[in-house]
Amino acid sequence: MVYSLFLFIINFLWQTPEPPLKPDVDFQLRVEYMFKQRPTSNSGNVAVDFESDKLERRTAEGPLPYLIVYFKVLKLAENEVRVKVVTESGRTVVTRKAREGEEFKLDLGYTDDMKDRVASYLYTIYFLSAEKTDVSRVQMFIGEDGTFLVNGEKRGKF
Repeated sequence: MVYSLFLFIINFLWQTPEPPLKPDVDFQLRVEYMFKQRPTSNSGNVAVDFESDKLERRTAEGPLPYLIVYFKVLKLAENEVRVKVVTESGRTVVTRKAREGEEFKLDLGYTDDMKDRVASYLYTIYFLSAEKTDVSRVQMFIGEDGTFLVNGEKRGKF
């Protein structure tokens, strides 16, 4: 019991606080929602852990809803020099120098995969200082019902 309490206290003190959310007036999102044919899969693969309705969506023929987001930096804080985009699994998708007015593409993928949690569904865009510490962030989240949230505000539904 004492050991668990000790670990909890150490974990609490070790955590770094999340940087503040970047104001909406400092960035712009443009959503490109299209239908795209899923590439054919290897016929030797067998899906064993999918629910039947999710498996049908992943193996359906024909074009499926596909999402691309264009993120434009309108205004940078004085100490924001780099941009890094990270998924919920910790995978870095984009890392580049931050420039006002620059737009970059985030190819998020098939919306059904995001809703089923097969593909990444949470993207955090960090703005970093020259020392590579987090200054601010923008969070994009696609819920299981298809709700698209940016910094906790509903921006649409897929």
